Amino acid sequence: MLRYIILSTVLLFSTLATIAQPRQLKLTNKSGYYFSGNDSKLKDGVNCFVVNEQKEYEKLFGRKKDIDFEKEWMLVLVMPSTKKDIFLQFNRVSMQAGSFIEVYCDFGKLKGKALTYDTNPLAVCTIPKQEDIRTVRFYEEHKGKLHLVETVQVD
Repeated sequence: MLRYIILSTVLLFSTLATIAQPRQLKLTNKSGYYFSGNDSKLKDGVNCFVVNEQKEYEKLFGRKKDIDFEKEWMLVLVMPSTKKDIFLQFNRVSMQAGSFIEVYCDFGKLKGKALTYDTNPLAVCTIPKQEDIRTVRFYEEHKGKLHLVETVQVD
């Protein structure tokens, strides 16, 4: 009997440990997007968005492209207008214990000299729609260290 209790306990805890492990989500980087929203509504630095409906999309980009909001969410990194050639990138996305998503990004790499025109540094990706997720945490990943940049509530 004791052997059965010990075996059951070990199996239970090993199952719980497996459930609590982060799970990678499929990330699809997108290109060809240009910020057409109101630049004055952006805060200094990187702004993080989770777009899950057409109205939100139109505020940032205007007309709809190839996003199916029934099946996917769009993650957006955008900065206020600048003459610097800044590179933003999504590294990976993982779900933590089924309650929130963590997005790992690379911000602010200068790729060259100053530009002669203004631009909004931008990165766009899609992930599969997540029904039970209400919080997305965006982290800057730099030299093996993580820095929480923003937490976004998803409606």
